[in-house]
Amino acid sequence: MDNWKLSTWTDAAQLAAYVNPRNVPEAARGVSPEAWFAQLRQEGEMVDAVNFIAHAMPRYECVVWAVRALIEMGIARTDPAMVAALRWIDNPSDGLRRAAAELGDSLDDESAQSLICQTIFLSGGSISEEDLPPIQPPPDTCAKLAAAAVLTAAFALEEPDNAIITGLALGETVLAGA
Repeated sequence: MDNWKLSTWTDAAQLAAYVNPRNVPEAARGVSPEAWFAQLRQEGEMVDAVNFIAHAMPRYECVVWAVRALIEMGIARTDPAMVAALRWIDNPSDGLRRAAAELGDSLDDESAQSLICQTIFLSGGSISEEDLPPIQPPPDTCAKLAAAAVLTAAFALEEPDNAIITGLALGETVLAGA
């Protein structure tokens, strides 16, 4: 179980504390993140599994995973938010990051598309205005928003469980470096 090549985490409890410091399962201590993720899935804790895998990824890969999952769930590549996301993935520049944020601000705050635009903006780089001193977002914000985007898209479907399972499989593929 060493397929998560892109994750730097070695203990599931430490990663669980990063996801939610107020709810760290004792049973996760000393367990590999990959094994804990498998246990979450086996126990049907799909929402927890989505949050866990999102936080296991580096931020760029987390955005890639969420975008792939949203497209797999039926959001068209031609959707303006997906176009902005794919452009940023191809060229993760500050200008495209800020353009995604601007687009996200114009969308319904509760949509997966708005959330993915926010995910991109908060994936790294300053969140202050360009002419002001830099302010970095909290490091876990990108993962939280990516997970929220994936879950929002999944629960908008008739079969959210199947969509979540597909999203989790994509997450494992990303963590494996594929």
